[in-house]
Amino acid sequence: MKERILQLIRKRRQLMAPALAAALLFYFLLPLSLIIIPDVMNRPSFIYSISWAWLYAFLQIPMTWFFCGLYHRTATKIEKQMEGIDKEKSL
Repeated sequence: MKERILQLIRKRRQLMAPALAAALLFYFLLPLSLIIIPDVMNRPSFIYSISWAWLYAFLQIPMTWFFCGLYHRTATKIEKQMEGIDKEKSL
């Protein structure tokens, strides 16, 4: 029983650690890119001629929604599996 719970926790960590790393990398690349390549980030992009920096900043919103949805879906699955383990324990 305890092994199954630990296995679920490990599974959650294996899914969430790379997602967290990718999100943090995406967030911190904006200020770093403004420091390292300001000329490129200030050029107009192909979308309404807004700068690449603004486009990158606006892309962080759907990326946040994506990672929140991923976490919610994963947490819901793991929670259901935990409830199944609790029901087995009470029987």
